[in-house]
Amino acid sequence: MSAHPITLMVLALYLILLVVIGLVSTKKSSGGLTDFFLAGRDLGKFTVALSAVSSGRSGWLVLGVTGIAYASGLMAVWAVAGYITVEVFMFFYVARRFRIYSEKTGSITIPDILSTRYNDKFHLLRIVSTFIIIFFMIAYVGSQVVAGGTAFSSSLGISGTAGMWLTAIIILLYTMLGGFHAVSKTDVLQALFMFFSLVILPIVVIVDLGGFGPILEVMYDQGAAFSNIWSFGFGVIVGLLGIGFGSPGNPHILVRYMSLKNVKEMRQAALIGTFWNVIMAWGAIMIGLAGRVYFPSISMLPNENSEAIFTSLGEEVLNPFMMGILLVAVLAAIMSSADSQLLVGASAIVRDIIDRLILRGKSEVSTKNLVMLSRISVLILMLLAVWLAFSAQEFVFWMVLFAFGGLGACFGPALLLTFYWKRTTGPGILAGMITGLITVILVKKQPEWTYSFLPDIKELVGNILFGVTYEAVPGFLVALIVTVVVSLATRKPENADQVVDDLKQSA
Repeated sequence: MSAHPITLMVLALYLILLVVIGLVSTKKSSGGLTDFFLAGRDLGKFTVALSAVSSGRSGWLVLGVTGIAYASGLMAVWAVAGYITVEVFMFFYVARRFRIYSEKTGSITIPDILSTRYNDKFHLLRIVSTFIIIFFMIAYVGSQVVAGGTAFSSSLGISGTAGMWLTAIIILLYTMLGGFHAVSKTDVLQALFMFFSLVILPIVVIVDLGGFGPILEVMYDQGAAFSNIWSFGFGVIVGLLGIGFGSPGNPHILVRYMSLKNVKEMRQAALIGTFWNVIMAWGAIMIGLAGRVYFPSISMLPNENSEAIFTSLGEEVLNPFMMGILLVAVLAAIMSSADSQLLVGASAIVRDIIDRLILRGKSEVSTKNLVMLSRISVLILMLLAVWLAFSAQEFVFWMVLFAFGGLGACFGPALLLTFYWKRTTGPGILAGMITGLITVILVKKQPEWTYSFLPDIKELVGNILFGVTYEAVPGFLVALIVTVVVSLATRKPENADQVVDDLKQSA
């Protein structure tokens, strides 16, 4: 079933606008790697705040959180509380140290920061962290391509395959052309669409229902497990809060901190980002709860999928123009994450493999050629992501759930300790990243991926952590403990005290 012509017009204008932003940003992104990957550290507070929020949420907010609220009620509050709380801490405190240290050392990527901080002579930290980033980013982008294909398929009436290619081509065009300049500007636009839809749809629904009464009535009818925020077990609550453990280690969020023009504006950016996060989260929860009034049974939704409540509710109460805005919000959530992840993966290839490992920072390769290599890397990563999306869709859907927590476990403790604990060492960081990754994999896929005679790690973790089984939590904790223990057993970097003291004074 094809969409209304007005809905199609809104979608077409949005996609054209993304490409135009990429074209306009081409010149600004061609000045070098810092320009291409960090917009020359010249972005304003609104751009940094909104692009960080939009790239961090992906389709999980507009589709996932609304679906959780529809299916499980106020459980969704715990799902958003974790990442909002952690990102408040990151923005208000850690972000300033990120920005100051990255500029002082000329760091462009997370491997850059780790390698510089610990005088990584044998490049082990750079190699391991680069591998982790590329691995997760290809799968991450692949999952967004699949989600975009589904969104285009349902809205335009085209095949899922055509929708996936359309998603990939649009993202590829503006990311290749404009680099981080285009990505940050399009992310701001996409954040506005997401915000608008997540605010307007609940308001329209509440007006249509004549107030909150019908929503509260349906919540009460569903029982305490739906309407009482405290009715869930400790393990469930901590597991949902544990989603926030991913935020300190996801590079596509962290690079935003490094791109701010004036470090003194970081706290203002934090306030803007926090306000945006809270309003969008509550909008998503309200949509899911209100959806129960219009669709009392999940069998009334397409394919009995709770994540379809966002678009299904929109079709129920919005006109074709507003429905176009709603569909743009879904695509915006998907694309704002995919473009950032694509750029982070490309920066790992060009900066950390080509520039630092192969060329070792030599000046024989011109700035122009490095930027060209960056654009080629974006193309290669997108092709790999599309191949993965077509060949292993089930794996891709699993990966998007795993990647956020996996990156959090690998890089979260490493970066927090790097900026705050003087005793942290390179071997400690390396051991923490590796054991964090292994722990997340074992909790998620053991014994399926390992020997069947080994104990069930997920069950073991659940017993130790009072029922918490979301892999990001044990992964983060194990990485943190291992990093501390190994750091205490190895030699502290010579300049560690001065680095941390200088950051404390500057921030």
